[in-house]
Amino acid sequence: MRLVVSFLLVAALLGGCGDDTVPAPRGVTFMVEQTRQDLQGRKFQLQVVNDSRQEITVERAEFASGRLDEPATYDGPSTIAAGTTVNLTMTMPPARCGDGIDARVRLTYAVGDSETVTSVERPKDRYGSVERFMKRDCAERAVGDIDIDDRLAVRGKGDESTLGIGVTFTPPESGPQVRLVSVGGSTLLAPAGPRATEIERTIEPGGEPVRADVTFIPNRCDVHAVAEDRTGGILPLRVESKAFGTSPVYLRFTEPQKAQIFDYLAERCGFGEEQ
Repeated sequence: MRLVVSFLLVAALLGGCGDDTVPAPRGVTFMVEQTRQDLQGRKFQLQVVNDSRQEITVERAEFASGRLDEPATYDGPSTIAAGTTVNLTMTMPPARCGDGIDARVRLTYAVGDSETVTSVERPKDRYGSVERFMKRDCAERAVGDIDIDDRLAVRGKGDESTLGIGVTFTPPESGPQVRLVSVGGSTLLAPAGPRATEIERTIEPGGEPVRADVTFIPNRCDVHAVAEDRTGGILPLRVESKAFGTSPVYLRFTEPQKAQIFDYLAERCGFGEEQ
């Protein structure tokens, strides 16, 4: 049923109510990308590259895919001068497993002072980042619920202290078998040893929850790096499955959990102490 819905969705974007679309102006192209800063949430960028000789004003953009039940949307207006590129920020609906991004962009816009028109074009997946975004969604559905312990565990004192993070994985009732491999580091945290963040457990759909405990130390005792961090609130968990191959899924910390991470870093690294 979902495949039928997705087909109808893409068909609607391609055709609309009759063939009311026009080709995009010569020199106007489209790319999609999820930047590093976007990894904290579900944002991604539709880049409109205007290498034409006139400005265009975007009223609305829709990004539709056979892997989505509904399109991601942007509502303008946004004016893009000739010779410039503008990123239109969108929120990605949950994506299913599949190949590629299988996408079209439907853009409603005006060229200069002309009437509003609509074009449907294929976007280029810059760096393959949006396909990886969709692949993570597939993997996260297969893993199920990820619950990080409210209280993180600081073990030891001073330069020898470590930060322990407990995680419980509750698999969904159906789906593929998934292997939980290991948790990687971030700009803030690094594994405390070669095997300190290995999990190497398999979760089965409808099976029992799996418990894992991983241990970290500071990645860098650099107060500026910590203060300017944008992605330290997530940690990549590598998972494997025949359904999607290898993909990271992210352990995402709440604000109280992030505060505990910063408290640990401040204590371990001696932030605030006289040098």
